[in-house]
Amino acid sequence: MATIKDIADEVGISKAAVSRILNRKGSFSPDTIAKVEKVARKLNYASTAMLQQEATESTRLIAAIFPPAEFPYYGYLSALLEKEAYDYGYNLMLCGSLFDREKEEECYRYLREKRICGILLGSYTYDATMLSSQDFPVVTIGYKLAKNIPAVRTDNYSIGRIAAKHLLSKGCKKLLYITGYLGGPKEDLRYKGFAEELALRQCESWIYEINMDMQLVNDFSGIISQMILEHPDADGVFAETDALAMNCIQIYLGLGYRIPQDLKVIGYGNLQFSIFSNPQLTLVQENTKEIARKAISLLIEMIETGKNDSQSLPQEIIVPVSLNERKTT
Repeated sequence: MATIKDIADEVGISKAAVSRILNRKGSFSPDTIAKVEKVARKLNYASTAMLQQEATESTRLIAAIFPPAEFPYYGYLSALLEKEAYDYGYNLMLCGSLFDREKEEECYRYLREKRICGILLGSYTYDATMLSSQDFPVVTIGYKLAKNIPAVRTDNYSIGRIAAKHLLSKGCKKLLYITGYLGGPKEDLRYKGFAEELALRQCESWIYEINMDMQLVNDFSGIISQMILEHPDADGVFAETDALAMNCIQIYLGLGYRIPQDLKVIGYGNLQFSIFSNPQLTLVQENTKEIARKAISLLIEMIETGKNDSQSLPQEIIVPVSLNERKTT
């Protein structure tokens, strides 16, 4: 059966544009519309499109499962995903995860009842096999859950290396790393890149971890204060998220440290939230829009080709990051 990708490849436009034309959305030239409709008829796609138009609203749903509202990043990501889904003629349903196995099972039952087409998972799951056995395609965002579940994520290893290189280039010699990564340091590619870059320069570093409960209530001050007391002469900090970095800045400034003169701080995230930091936070910057675009595109491809064909699709899409130097380094 022909797919939107087949039509897009032959016409030479994006899959999103083809989807919008077939669903009578957006503004396109009559010539482009005619080309799409001609190729759709040639590939016998018209019957599929008509069935989709006749389908109920609930059968054109994509579910996004993210941590709860205490994580503002996921609100921003959800808005980007919703726009991308709309361009393909789908609606996005947002579901919150509280890292509870029973709630996960209940969530999947609810989604089956709603006849959702696929899932974008940005929250951790306790049982990857349970998710793999569902009757809908799944794409994880931010991490690789299992070999048979495709993922879209940032280049986490490069995040750590870029942060370490930047701090070292600014003359830092005693560095701290603070993280809330659920899998711990051994599974954290950002820490791996950070530590390996420092090892090449024979520089000292110490790692501090916050747990998930702290993240949910945004209470980082205890660990950050402990970090400062144990290493008052540290001259550089890499915080795994922009929220952690901004908390570090606030506490260090409150204790009389000058930033960046006494301490340099770099975080990871996007400009959407770090614009509120004072001084403005230096970032290893995520391309959140590209993550949303890639994730929706991949999931739609899986929906159209069928879950059994997912082996022919990319199993992991890695989105590059960049350094955005501002006032904290």
